[in-house]
Amino acid sequence: MSASLTAARLIVMVMSGICLEFAGTIVNTRQARALLENPSLTVYENPSAMLMCVYKPDRALCNRITEREAPRLDRCVPSCANIARIDDHAHLMRQEAESLEKQAPKSPEPLGHRLEVRARRLREEADQHNRSRIILEETE
Repeated sequence: MSASLTAARLIVMVMSGICLEFAGTIVNTRQARALLENPSLTVYENPSAMLMCVYKPDRALCNRITEREAPRLDRCVPSCANIARIDDHAHLMRQEAESLEKQAPKSPEPLGHRLEVRARRLREEADQHNRSRIILEETE
């Protein structure tokens, strides 16, 4: 969980403009390439999984066999250390859980049961986000 908090802290810092903001001038191709290849400057949004990925290949659970330059967003694993969520993601997860819970009683088994399980898992992940979220305290 602490590795995941690292990804979350990075997201909070980037979104509040604290760090990793490039405000310089690119003088040559080598500098441009170095910026583009810096993985700490890239965050991948995965709307279907309701999360962000601060991709570090050595920690990625989506790419256990190869070390790709980008995450496999179709294979996000909820326990991956690269995952970070914001409050909007947790809200979307709760909305999706509510929708699945409405569909479950109308669906034949075992589909109805799977929908209930998925809804429960989404609510648990949203609850986990609320318990462990990082809030940047403003200082005056």
